Amino acid sequence: MIKKDELGGEIIFYCKDCEEIVETSRIGEKHVYKCRKCGTKNVAFGTKRSIYGFFRLDEKEVKNSKKSS
Repeated sequence: MIKKDELGGEIIFYCKDCEEIVETSRIGEKHVYKCRKCGTKNVAFGTKRSIYGFFRLDEKEVKNSKKSS
């Protein structure tokens, strides 16, 4: 069994349409998620490290966008 710390942290969700970290709703029993902000199913998920690396997100920009919301 893999522990949470071994994976690099908690799982986060990134909406490719909104281009930001979002909250989601699970659709059915498969690994399909719906963005609560825009309603699309164009959502990627993974550890914080993997999402930030793959989509080249800057942690400072993400924090600023949360403050302005």
